[in-house]
Amino acid sequence: MEKTSSAQSGISRRSFVALSGLVGAGFALTGCSPSEQAPTEAPEGAESAGETKAFAEVKGEPLAYDAMTWSACHVNCGSRCPLKVFTKDGTVVRIDIDSDGTDEFAPGQIYQMRSCVRGRTNRQRIYSEDRIQKPLKRVEGTKRGEGKYEEITWDEAIDLIAATMQDIKDEYGNDAFYIQYGTGVLGGTVSRSWHPDATMFARLMNLWGGYLRQYADYSTGQITWEMPLFNGDAWSNNEVTDLVNSKNIVLFGNNPANTRMSGSAMQYLLTQVRLQNPEATIVVIDPHLSDTAVGVANQWIPIRPATDTALVAGMIFYLKEQGKLDEKFIRDKFVGFFSDSFADDVKAAEPASNAFMGLDKSGKLTIDQDMSYEAYLAGTGAYEDTGEKTPEWAAAITGVPADTIRQLADLYVDGPTATIQGWGPQRHSNGGNTSRAIAMIAAITGNVGISGGGTGAREGVGGVPYAIATAIPTFPEKNTVDVCVSFFDWYHAIEDYQSMNDATWGVRHIDETGATSYAEEPGTIKLKAPIKFIWNYGSNVMMGQHADINDSLRIYNLPDEKDSGVRMIVTVDPWMTPTAMVSDIILPGTTPFEEDDLTTGGTAWTGFVCCETAAIEPLFESKPVYEICTLIADKLGIKDEFTEGKTQLDWVEWCYDQGIAAGDDLPATFEEFREGGLFKQTDDHEPAVAPAPEEMATPSGKYEVFSKQAYNLSQQWDLTCGGYVPDDGRDQITGLPIWYDHFEGYGDPLRKDYPFQLIGHHGKTRTHSSYGNVPWMNSVAPQQCWINDGDAAELGIEQDDAVIVSTERGRSQMTAKVTNRIMPGVVSVPQGAWYDPESRDAATIGDPSVLDRGGCISVLTSSRPTPISKGNGVHSNLCKIEKA
Repeated sequence: MEKTSSAQSGISRRSFVALSGLVGAGFALTGCSPSEQAPTEAPEGAESAGETKAFAEVKGEPLAYDAMTWSACHVNCGSRCPLKVFTKDGTVVRIDIDSDGTDEFAPGQIYQMRSCVRGRTNRQRIYSEDRIQKPLKRVEGTKRGEGKYEEITWDEAIDLIAATMQDIKDEYGNDAFYIQYGTGVLGGTVSRSWHPDATMFARLMNLWGGYLRQYADYSTGQITWEMPLFNGDAWSNNEVTDLVNSKNIVLFGNNPANTRMSGSAMQYLLTQVRLQNPEATIVVIDPHLSDTAVGVANQWIPIRPATDTALVAGMIFYLKEQGKLDEKFIRDKFVGFFSDSFADDVKAAEPASNAFMGLDKSGKLTIDQDMSYEAYLAGTGAYEDTGEKTPEWAAAITGVPADTIRQLADLYVDGPTATIQGWGPQRHSNGGNTSRAIAMIAAITGNVGISGGGTGAREGVGGVPYAIATAIPTFPEKNTVDVCVSFFDWYHAIEDYQSMNDATWGVRHIDETGATSYAEEPGTIKLKAPIKFIWNYGSNVMMGQHADINDSLRIYNLPDEKDSGVRMIVTVDPWMTPTAMVSDIILPGTTPFEEDDLTTGGTAWTGFVCCETAAIEPLFESKPVYEICTLIADKLGIKDEFTEGKTQLDWVEWCYDQGIAAGDDLPATFEEFREGGLFKQTDDHEPAVAPAPEEMATPSGKYEVFSKQAYNLSQQWDLTCGGYVPDDGRDQITGLPIWYDHFEGYGDPLRKDYPFQLIGHHGKTRTHSSYGNVPWMNSVAPQQCWINDGDAAELGIEQDDAVIVSTERGRSQMTAKVTNRIMPGVVSVPQGAWYDPESRDAATIGDPSVLDRGGCISVLTSSRPTPISKGNGVHSNLCKIEKA
């Protein structure tokens, strides 16, 4: 059953930005924003795939509808925008936005939570040709990925799933079950797909003994665990609205104009800041000139991917040489910076418990060299063969001119200067060091703990929260599986679980509260079973967000043997995604518009709660996830425990009751709450400022420029992951946040054969892979590889030419976007495009030579885990490009 593409609409592609005349390395920009025009007539193909005539009102005719209900956009951009759903004769005829409240952005004002263009196209998702209509079973004898399925009944599906679960539990125990990471239903409460531990499948499995859990996530795998090595905190930053008090704002790899672009999210807030603080200098440091840079920045500094640590070193070298750093402040608040205090600093930074990584229980991991940051800058002590880290040195690595590095450094000491890093810079093979270095330049220049400054973490968007419950109980205390793996490493537990322990793959112990801890003796926390069963709900991770699709296909098709090979993959999804096509059982799930639920959100001075009411009956034979889990629970003999006698709507009311009990200002009765649909509240709070803590959650209680935790790990861990990763020196754990020749970075010799650095970025038309099957979105911005116009000219590539991008792992075809908005030597492919292989023949499943026609970057990326977090360094890739 091959995936078929939806009918192409006739919307003409529009240019969102127009730029010309960009020269040099630090481009001066003027703020601008694209204009928005409503279509004047229905797009061609609007009748396709179950669409109805919903554009009549655009031509001046009144919209004919029977009812309006509230729903929301549940995908993973962070906004969860409320949506009005208009229906007639049981069909959705229009998706509209929240237009209630003021358009004035100010304290005490309840403003509109307007959806972006993605949310407004949900009718094409509801009536997509990709909708799964009935339960499906993989045809016996076919491989995962061939996409061959036969229809079965719900009873047959539930019986088969329950029987397989019981067999696996009897043979391996609950350690063999895994709930896949998935953020396709990030909004919602009963229907949510993330965090896996808060889903209906977690509730089901915990009541049945538990499952193998995961830590961290695909968005923040390295910053979560490695920025705290420096300051103990990966999340705190000043609220975005405080940027009105900033003299300078520096964005490292942060592009909310594409990622968080709704009418209440980060890009809206940043645009308002620009209007209210027009004198601020806004600098975007990024390999490509993003729409955020075009819209709000004064300066774009192009930088080679994953060289931010060298940039920071060059800046700090210059500031130190010029006497522009506060030495007393650094000596009081930092450890590991100066040579003369390094020995004492190391003692202060020694972990004393296994609450921290790198516990040296033996006390033998001593240091007899000067490994301070001062020595690193000077090229002395342990770094005597590396030379001085002058701006010129940094320029040779980063591609940023030395004078620009000095100017950027001066900007930091002429503040207040706010620093915000996106989650792209840490998604490289040395991304942990990058996250530490960006936080360090913010802290060491005295910009943390002040209004107008910031910590260097991702932005804090504020909001006025409701106390209403956003999850129902999942009973983690009943989970008998006491180990967890990195979100990124689950694939290896299918193939070779016995090599996975804390010192090879970062396996951690997890207690009854869900807290993780580390081993006192490296190598003692181990997996007990292979992954044999995967629940995959609201997720395209396995063939979308995860890396190296071809090798993943090999792993999915390993034979089911005692110590390896998955036995059953069950997908619950409304659409036939690429991941669905590697599943054994596919169950048709509902969209948010076909079930009752609630979602919450908000930013700045406004918060909201939306009571969602099913606008239409579930299409075909689709069922809500709660009903599906109830059917399975019944077959496993735990239905009463699972439901507690409640329907899904009962649980929505339970969530509401929690808010009322906590003092939420909401209607007195649930019936009124449900009828009202959307409720908002506001206040006039001052923008939050992340404090500079007197004592940080680090072993020393100070900023740790040199992390003894990290140094200990470098001596304790096997960075080959038990032989899985080559011992080539491209993976390093370093006490300092320094640049090194990392895996498939600028300094990798592989550039001889694969000369371009390949990164991924978020496009406007998808949230990860969500909306990837919406024709309107694809027609506005087709999948294209961004390539510098000079590089394209050398290769004979012109705008819109079909090109093939290749790495050692695979080949993907798309068209070229020839532009001066990306620096030479770098190409970027928007992440989230749906994998579409040229062949699904059994003999070629997983063959790297098979061409992907979907422009899916995950065909090209590496599954090599990062050194400390064991996360995804998928933006570090070397590739070549050729005309198709």
